[in-house]
Amino acid sequence: MKRDIPFLFAFLAWLGCSGDTPTNGGETGQPLRVEWQEGDVIVAMGTSLTFGYGSGCRVLPPRSPCSGDSSYPTLLSNELRLPVINLAQIRSTTAEGLKQMNAVLLLNPVLVILEYGANDLIQGVSLENSRANLSRIIEGFHESGSAVVLLSSMHPDMIEKTPEGHRLQGLSEGALAYHAMIVELANLYGLPVVDYLFEDIWWKRELMFDALHPNGMGYLIMKENILSNLSAYFVVNDMMEL
Repeated sequence: MKRDIPFLFAFLAWLGCSGDTPTNGGETGQPLRVEWQEGDVIVAMGTSLTFGYGSGCRVLPPRSPCSGDSSYPTLLSNELRLPVINLAQIRSTTAEGLKQMNAVLLLNPVLVILEYGANDLIQGVSLENSRANLSRIIEGFHESGSAVVLLSSMHPDMIEKTPEGHRLQGLSEGALAYHAMIVELANLYGLPVVDYLFEDIWWKRELMFDALHPNGMGYLIMKENILSNLSAYFVVNDMMEL
């Protein structure tokens, strides 16, 4: 049935310890509320985890036959019944995300999901450069009026669950530093953060496609991790299925 009026998509910014609600810029004020109009979109940016590598047809080289796309942006779109555009790129770093930002701004997204850091760590990008890049991305979207959510794929609990010989074991100190940086930026800018994207996925072989990426079932859990962490910031309406 066609709707004659726009429905409300309300996104509440992270509640600080003071009890005040930070706005886009991290200052205290009224909760961020977005009037959802037809044609508005959510955009997901990030690495191969957001791309959905290892889910269905999203593998390299492509497999035939394959079964669709179960990346978490697609799963979120299906569950929320809201358009979620997946603009993630395999091997993408915060530098690539910064270069991509202007093109994303043309879409005028009401909400942007950012999942960066793992490739910066693997490719030897300094923590200072990554932090500066991610800060510029956040500020760029805030200046345009877009809400932002941060995701961290490197939680401390993952270290002890990682099998011997895995590359994460040799990068554990850096991984913890990147995780702390993402949480710090979330607090600084007053953003919601999903700080354990791999919760109940890592390292369970039945849920992993390879050493770094979930399979289709793993991405289903990843989608639930995102929703369970963010459900308090969505006002449910008759167009959503939270």
